[in-house]
Formats: sequence, structure tokens, C-alpha cells
Amino acid sequence: MAEADASAAVERKGTDRLIIRPMSTVIYMYPTWLASWVFGLMMSMGNASPQNPGYSGIIFTLMFFFNISIVAFDYTRLTSIVIALILVIVGLLSAMYPAVGVFIQEVFNQPLFMNATFYWVWAVGFTVILLAVFITTRFDYWEIKNNELLHHHGLLGDVERWPAQDLRISKEINDVMEFLLLRAGRLVLIPQREPRALVIENVPNINRVEKRMQQLLGRLQVDSGT
Repeated sequence: MAEADASAAVERKGTDRLIIRPMSTVIYMYPTWLASWVFGLMMSMGNASPQNPGYSGIIFTLMFFFNISIVAFDYTRLTSIVIALILVIVGLLSAMYPAVGVFIQEVFNQPLFMNATFYWVWAVGFTVILLAVFITTRFDYWEIKNNELLHHHGLLGDVERWPAQDLRISKEINDVMEFLLLRAGRLVLIPQREPRALVIENVPNINRVEKRMQQLLGRLQVDSGT
């Protein structure tokens, strides 16, 4: 699902057209969506029982809260380095002091049991939401063509237009986790004689999109100058 969403972010139709489809932040929850399907299948095949819940419940819960933190906060480069250092320190303490390792193991051994129905409900629910996000991108997207920047939005096909000539582009990758999950970032566009910046959030494959925009705008400017 994540690969399909990422590949749908940029569509090329003709040599002088570029479509950018920003995503909702809920798309970063796809690891939890995948986990719900995996654990749902495991539970349905009888790989766990109330007497022996295994690790599925605690792993799913930790993954869910980790996904929520990605949506709720920005994992800047400094924050990511601090988290990595904390994990390294915890690993070293576990190796130096067996009691720390035992404590961590006891946390993961807690009988946090969730049956197959729980996982299937979450799997189906997430699938419906992600499909709705995909459908929404069909009606809310940005396009560059014919030396124009267009913003399509609304079920009735409302369109806002700006000249693409001398369009200034800024690429921002402020969240490390969002970039790792979908190679996503933010585009800031400043059209000519526009008093405000146009911000496009959650653009998958941001580097590829920005490179394609530079190539297309360069070609349009050459064509307009000849």
C-alpha cells in the first residue's frame, strides 16, 4: 500500500505535465496497518492462544504508539540522534547489567492478548481509511502544465491558477521518520507576484518530485524564451 501511494504521488502524462498528489498524515500509519494484517493472519491460523499470547499484543501496541508519535510530533535530525543514543545506552546497560535486560524482557512478556477479531477489525478499518485517502488525492492535487501552476480541489473540480514562469521552489525535509517511511517532505512554492507562499505538505518521493519540477520548469522557461 505504501509503495502504491508513493508511486501515485507523481504522474507524468506527456513531457510537459507534472501532477503532485500530497498525502494525508494518516498514511504514515501504514506500518500499523501492515501489522494488523500480519497478526490477524497469525491469530486466525492458531499461532497464539489466550494462555500463550506471545509477543503480538505488545509489539502491535508499541508500533501503534510509535506511529501515533510520528503523526503527532516532528522527528527532527537532533531528536532522531537523541533517540538513537538512548537506544544505544539502553542496549549497553542491558549488556552490562543483566537486571536491565530482565526488566525489558518482562515488559515484552506481559500477557497483552488481542484476538483475531481485534486485528481484523483494525485491518479492515485501516484499509477503508487508506482507500479514502487515495480517493481524496484524485480530487485534491497540484499540476504544472502549459507554463501554469494549477491547484485542483473539490468534487466539482475547482481550479486555482498561477504562472509557472519564475516559480521559486523550496524543498524541506524536517521530519526524519516521515522521510524514512515514504521519502516524504514539504514543497514551498512562491509564484511570481504572489504575496503568500504555497505550501504542499506530505509529498512522497520529495527528492524525485523536486528534481522533476526543476527539469520541467527549466524546459518551460527555455520554450517561453525562444
